[in-house]
Amino acid sequence: MNNTRQRLKKKIKYNTVFLFFMTFLLSSNINAQSTVIEGKITDAAGLSLPGVNVQEKGTKNGTSTDFEGSFKINVTSNKAILVISYLGFQTQEVSVAGKARVNVSLAEQSNSLNEVVVVGYGSVKKTDLTGSVSTISAATITERNTTNALEAIQGSTPGVQISSSTGRSGDGFKVVIRGNNSLIGSSPLYIVDGVPTDGIDFLNPQDIARMDVLKDASSAAIYGSRGASGVIIVTTKSGISAKSGISVSYDTSYGTKTAARLPKMMSGEEWWKFHQVAYMSATPATQTPAQLATLAGNQSPLLVSRANSGYNFDWYDAVLKTGMTENNYLNISGRSDSGLSYNLGFGVQSDKGLIDNDSTDKYSFKLGLNHKINDKFSTGANVTIARLDTQLGSDLAMQDAFRLSPLMSPWAVDAAGNEKVGTLFFLPGKLTYPDGSWAINKTSTVNPLIEIANSSQTEKTWQTVGNVYLQYQPMKWFSFKTTFAAGIENTVTSTAYGAQTNAGVTLNGKNSASIKNFNNFNYTWDNQIDLKHTFNNVHDVSVLLLQSLYSNIDETSYLYSNNQPFDVGSNNMGSGVQTSYNLSSGYAKNTLSSYAIRLNYTFKDKYLLTASNRWDGSSVLSKDNKWQNFPSVALGWKISKESFLENNLVISDLKLRASLGYTGNDNVAPYTSQALLNQQTFYANGANVVSGWQSENLANQQLTWEKTRELNFGLDFGFLKNRISGSVDVYDRLSDKLIYKQQLPSESGWKNTYSNVGSVSNKGVEVLLTTKNIKSKNVNWETTFTFTKNVNKLESIYNQDKVSDIGNKLILGSELNPNYNYVYDGVWQESEAAQAAAYGMAPGQARPKDLNGDGKFNQDDRTVIGNANPDWQGSLYSKLTVGQFDFNFSVLTSQGQTVLSTFHQNFADVSDRGRQKLAMDYFIPTNGTGIPANANNTNPRPGPVATGAGAYWTSLFGYYRDVSYVKIKNISLGYTFNSELLKKLRMSNFRIYINVLDPFVFTKFDGYDPEWAGSAFGVNRPASVTTQLGLSVKF
Repeated sequence: MNNTRQRLKKKIKYNTVFLFFMTFLLSSNINAQSTVIEGKITDAAGLSLPGVNVQEKGTKNGTSTDFEGSFKINVTSNKAILVISYLGFQTQEVSVAGKARVNVSLAEQSNSLNEVVVVGYGSVKKTDLTGSVSTISAATITERNTTNALEAIQGSTPGVQISSSTGRSGDGFKVVIRGNNSLIGSSPLYIVDGVPTDGIDFLNPQDIARMDVLKDASSAAIYGSRGASGVIIVTTKSGISAKSGISVSYDTSYGTKTAARLPKMMSGEEWWKFHQVAYMSATPATQTPAQLATLAGNQSPLLVSRANSGYNFDWYDAVLKTGMTENNYLNISGRSDSGLSYNLGFGVQSDKGLIDNDSTDKYSFKLGLNHKINDKFSTGANVTIARLDTQLGSDLAMQDAFRLSPLMSPWAVDAAGNEKVGTLFFLPGKLTYPDGSWAINKTSTVNPLIEIANSSQTEKTWQTVGNVYLQYQPMKWFSFKTTFAAGIENTVTSTAYGAQTNAGVTLNGKNSASIKNFNNFNYTWDNQIDLKHTFNNVHDVSVLLLQSLYSNIDETSYLYSNNQPFDVGSNNMGSGVQTSYNLSSGYAKNTLSSYAIRLNYTFKDKYLLTASNRWDGSSVLSKDNKWQNFPSVALGWKISKESFLENNLVISDLKLRASLGYTGNDNVAPYTSQALLNQQTFYANGANVVSGWQSENLANQQLTWEKTRELNFGLDFGFLKNRISGSVDVYDRLSDKLIYKQQLPSESGWKNTYSNVGSVSNKGVEVLLTTKNIKSKNVNWETTFTFTKNVNKLESIYNQDKVSDIGNKLILGSELNPNYNYVYDGVWQESEAAQAAAYGMAPGQARPKDLNGDGKFNQDDRTVIGNANPDWQGSLYSKLTVGQFDFNFSVLTSQGQTVLSTFHQNFADVSDRGRQKLAMDYFIPTNGTGIPANANNTNPRPGPVATGAGAYWTSLFGYYRDVSYVKIKNISLGYTFNSELLKKLRMSNFRIYINVLDPFVFTKFDGYDPEWAGSAFGVNRPASVTTQLGLSVKF
């Protein structure tokens, strides 16, 4: 904390110097004005509004209100008109009319319905929106104080499923909009300041001004071939919203992360009992279970003595640590009298995980410039530069961390069996005395402390996105804008594994290392014409004409070697054995040429029409299938504008929407439709080995676009002066010509080819409801609910809808990637011995369900188990402001999802005798060993498959778990200091807060965290609770 205070003092010092410098540069002489006007701006409740824009109409002369809502401005004439504008309130024009003081009360925009919504290559008022688009404000994005913007908006938008991929720092989040609609990936298209990106993990959330999610096809169709899975448009902060003068803000927070809701594992006593049962002979034996488990004690004498002494080592305590989060952000913005506005942001974020070598450090720089050159020309530029240093550690860290039994510790022992704390044992799962004889000989699990300390997997990324534009508007109804946007990414992934790690053991005690370079450069050049005009005050028409060119280049290189003389990581790979070298490189380029037109028409501000079409030409498809068009049409009816609802005291807003649109997907690697060559090794001329090339896949010149048709109906509503507001959307989406890597008969000479093979549907409903429960001068309370239900179904495969492809889990009538297996029906009991025998099984073995009742178990008894995707999801957000205190919390829920739990595969596997297990009940047969029988029906008998759980246990059918949950995502309490104190400190705002992330989860799942229960085991992490203390200050 002392280091943090010192850094904060330094930053404030440097910021002060920088503030003076910027003031000197951007200030200009202001001629004396003829009239001085003072005033105060408040809302309808009389509350002061700080930061309100006050501008003299027709000039560049302007100012903004202070924390008290007061302003002072020099105007050119006593007949001047002041334009008062503030986000969320209706803009007003006030005549000075010789007055020396002007006080204005701003009316709030009803439910922000006049808010502008970004819809791709433009924007519309929310009241005129005909598609399904959700807008997320900067305040929402930063409220949870996370280092990842996607986590910040989790649960805030209906229809958008956001989930952590592993819980590991740096692994990011998975986003699906309105269900999975492709076999080659259903990630949405991200557009950051005009640049398509693979994600937004590199962004600092505080650099984001807004996010707009285009969910239906009519909205996303303007992005054509890339919009089938939805579009997330990210707009970073620019100089457009900057106020006159200079504003400086600084945000900082520090937090700790602690492991939470750790699964209960077996104690030393419980594990020793399990271990003996696992070695219990199926027939009468001369040795006891303890003797069988330790080979008469000859190979694990220390195991027996520790079991008898009540030894119990806590592996959680040995492996897990307290993590940390830190966030520092400095923002400087302003506007000069010359018309130049700017926004400058610097961010440093750090996230340390629950184990060593698990961290992410992010450094960001953001610059936004806008300049109105004259009445016709304006220009601007945005650039974001980010550096990410991510330590991922070993992919097997958590797998090894808790696999060793509680009768083992990470420490070596002396000749008497006493632990040598601080000295790690090296043999995988095997402990020896100093003379080399066995102390404990169990499993092959690597010492987790060695695995974690000697495994390095780092990603170092530089990523830059930016754009520059020039706009020419010679007439009010015509404008031309050209924009050039580019993205650059360089990622270096390096790995290094010591000789005593899992990787080292696989190489017979050799260390290894690798380096992978990834470089990407892409650019988009957009040229657009906007035509807008109102005819006879009833016909509002706007037309967009667009020409776009996109180019993307990926370059990769890879180097691997092993058996370096020293464990020095990936910086000395040339010292490895040359015969182990693995070198490769790659280059891929794809382009997209596009044209689009969009028409927006409004009649009498009641009836709305939006129609668009986009033509895309993609280089990844053959010339005969290169071009495709993507049309859309949407209608809207503002019912509340009709005479029969005018001045209605209950209904404030009511609008119907309907839309139909087509989008596409060409998300396949470049050259996919062509026959590629692959290097092969052949034997020729006897024993001579030669290298050559052969075709790797069968070319498919008929490969074409995946195409999605979506029908959407929506209702926007507001009641009681919009104290209750929201929307309901119902959609029907069909994605056809799914691209799939299809296996070919061996007789063809090729392994596979990419083909268009099927179709999938997504049908669902989305609900958003906001209630303003209390709205007064000192107390405000607002609540928002969301609800999402989506049904995903494979409609056809291989151009037919009768026969499923079981081997590839393409099950007609089911969702994509379903859980397809036998149904676990408990354990055969001893009283059912005869019935079990009829199926060729025995008591204690796992029992599948005989679904077709034919008296035998076979592949015909497999079926779809539960829902691989949530049946429904919801969220609740509530914010209460009382005086200067503010309190908010958010709740997420996901219900009706079943996954194959990788945690239970590792820790509930009764056929694995030597490793640690989840504290669980299991079947114990009647025996004469002194161990009581247990007629358990949850988990089968421990031991080898043949004598224990039975052959069907290997199908993994006993590891499916319901991962429904209710999660308190965050709880925050803040206090904003009073204005009198801030005036003395020359501040406009000062707030302190405490924030807690993921404090509670309510679930039946007994693994790490239900949110990432299906992720690969080893990389996933235990759940954690983050407690943060922060402050925000603005000058």
